[in-house]
Amino acid sequence: MTLLPRSHVPLLRASSAAILLALAACGGKNGKPAEPAPKYSAEIRRTAYGIPHIKADDDGGLGYGIGYAYAQDNVCLLAERIVTANGERAKYFGPEARGITEDAVPNLASDFYYRMINEPEAVANAWQQQPAPMRALVEGYVAGYNQYLDERGKGGLPDACKNAPWVRSMTSADMMKIIRRYAVEGGGAHLIEELVAAAPPGAAAPAPASPAAAPRRGGASKIDPQYWQEQHARFGSNGVALGKDATENGQGLLLANPHNFWQGDFRFYQLHLTIPGKLDTMGASLGGMPMVSIGFNKDVAWTHTNNTSKHFTVHQLQLDPRDPTSYMVDGKSQPMTRKRVEVEVRQPDGSLVTRSHDFYQTDVGVVMHISEQLEWNRKVAYTLLDPSIGNHRMLEQWRAMNSARSLNELRDGIDRIVGLPWVGTIAADKEGKTMYMDVTVVPNVPLAKEKACVPEAFRKAAAGGVLVLDGSTSACRPDNDPAAPQSGIFAGASLPRLERDDFVQNSNDSAWMTNPAAPLTGFPSIVSLDAEEQSGRTRIGIAQLQARLAGTDGLPGRRISMPQLQGLLFSNRVYYAGQIMDDVLRACDGERQARAANGAMVDLAPACAKLRAWDRTANLEANIGFGYFSSVWDQLYGSSLFWAVPFNAADPVSTPRGLRVDDPAGVGALRTALANAVLEMEAGGWGLNSTWGEIQHTERNGKRIPIHGGLYNYGVYNAIVSKPAAGGGREVTEGGSYIQTVMFDRNGPQAQAVLAYSQSVDPASPHYADQTGLFSSKTWHTLPFTDAQIAADATTKRITISHKAKQAQ
Repeated sequence: MTLLPRSHVPLLRASSAAILLALAACGGKNGKPAEPAPKYSAEIRRTAYGIPHIKADDDGGLGYGIGYAYAQDNVCLLAERIVTANGERAKYFGPEARGITEDAVPNLASDFYYRMINEPEAVANAWQQQPAPMRALVEGYVAGYNQYLDERGKGGLPDACKNAPWVRSMTSADMMKIIRRYAVEGGGAHLIEELVAAAPPGAAAPAPASPAAAPRRGGASKIDPQYWQEQHARFGSNGVALGKDATENGQGLLLANPHNFWQGDFRFYQLHLTIPGKLDTMGASLGGMPMVSIGFNKDVAWTHTNNTSKHFTVHQLQLDPRDPTSYMVDGKSQPMTRKRVEVEVRQPDGSLVTRSHDFYQTDVGVVMHISEQLEWNRKVAYTLLDPSIGNHRMLEQWRAMNSARSLNELRDGIDRIVGLPWVGTIAADKEGKTMYMDVTVVPNVPLAKEKACVPEAFRKAAAGGVLVLDGSTSACRPDNDPAAPQSGIFAGASLPRLERDDFVQNSNDSAWMTNPAAPLTGFPSIVSLDAEEQSGRTRIGIAQLQARLAGTDGLPGRRISMPQLQGLLFSNRVYYAGQIMDDVLRACDGERQARAANGAMVDLAPACAKLRAWDRTANLEANIGFGYFSSVWDQLYGSSLFWAVPFNAADPVSTPRGLRVDDPAGVGALRTALANAVLEMEAGGWGLNSTWGEIQHTERNGKRIPIHGGLYNYGVYNAIVSKPAAGGGREVTEGGSYIQTVMFDRNGPQAQAVLAYSQSVDPASPHYADQTGLFSSKTWHTLPFTDAQIAADATTKRITISHKAKQAQ
């Protein structure tokens, strides 16, 4: 044995220590190196109805868990969303086909548009503007989604995308494209075909030729305020926040009732997100968004409704007489920038060809075209300026809301970031304060500029908030406010808001009647209109709140409980029936003889009897009287019969009302409409003893689930839209979606909710229709929020996932 000099022993000890530390770092159990720590890890606990409660130590891990959980339930939906945002629908599904929703545009037009707004430079810029925590969240989400794909393989996916060539791994750029797509839903996404239809005068027609080159058939033009009113009503929401002066316990109470499509990209997804000591929030998110969009934490609850602000401007350009692709600004000619985009298009034989389209860009947006209204000729052209394309703050905005510790903090975050794209905010907190904020991305066009810059031909549209501005002068560009986070938009603090101790509400009308006791007035028309007729949903919502707080609704007390607030929604009262049904029944008086209508003899007596027996609701038990009423309304609304008492801005909740039936001609028109209604119900499959629940439904795995609620046009708070179904009856297409009530008490938030169309789009999933059954029966599910509540749920299943390993426990 060789001995070392004593002077070398300390060196040996130091070296041995280093070696031991190195082995420890490698985990050297039995001399085997340990695996490196996972880059991402998360815990997913699923409670009843498949709701994932996702917990992680950091933002990356949280995103990782969200992406993995969402893929478990809706992998095909997200895979197709990636295709759309990348402008690849025509490549995989053909150029003329459309997405699943009835408003979807042809694939080729969609691809051209999303290739334009999601060009690589714009996407990279959006990524660079994300704060570091948001980047980590997105990168984690991408890793979680990709891991799920790796584990299942294409052959292990649901039938809707099993072995589909369009399913692929996700990137952070894909997420940015999806977010940018969401951002433009309040503006440019409505005008895709109009943008694709634009071509210089004398040039070949764009491909594909777009029907949007003409005014919309069967409806208002997209520069008509009526079009936007229809959209707000269809895809809007109801939101109510009650404060300490209105609730039984003096703390906050919230109702969230967003409306959207029951299929496709805009379905909500329930989830609960936790980073211990940093974040704890629950609710629902738009698919693919790695945070809670509508929800609550221990201090605040909030919801959103589509607001009536216009999120774009149109600019009328005076063209250079020498060149229709140049325009005059302050007397000087400026060339348009031609932006060519190319997409691959699948042919009937499966081969791919490349199609291109040229967009023409200016300093005030992209040239658009509507025949006979906004035409590009040799004198003028019209552009769409959509500042939402530059809104890269959506993730940051909702993250700030998710972590807000008070109503003031929620308000300050919204004012500072101005990242909400097209939704106002209704909120309540545990202290019993309420707030409405109409703070979104809106072009900064003050009223004085509107008056100075809107050409005479477009004044009527401007009165409804749709602004066509003079593009020939720089003075008519949207203003820049140094307090705003983006050029050309209003600063948050300058937009409408109201804080109350009783209530605030919104049902997709302007901010004006947020609370009738404190009208919000004096804002630019592009932001909020006042002294205009309110929708039936707004009127019934306010009327029921006022009656309850005044004690005139026949119930004891003057405070509102959670069940009573839920009843405001699920009573399914048809508001406009209360405004006109007495007059409709007058047309039935003495009507026993057969009447001629549409060449047929129609006996009105059975219909009149059903109308008298109808309870004036859209509940499942409602008789055929609801069908007769809706048909009469559809036939006569807007005619000389409406209204006996016109709209009065001093009494906006009670007016307009009544029908003009004091003359024989009016009664005759009603009787003819009733006769037509009888024929229509017979043709639609309504038997005389049919109920609404037998007619309106959603079909899941061959089973029809009856669905209550009715069309927003009739003033039904629980707005549900349906269309004739192939097998008879009516299939639901859109309406109430994630419905939530949150009450604060001394034990924290007490939340109940139901996701009307359920968590998953996969017919093989146990969560494909489970909550749809709850919605049908008006059953609310209590949400487990605390660890103790989650543990108490007998259905809870827990998994932990890490970068490539998943362990069931």
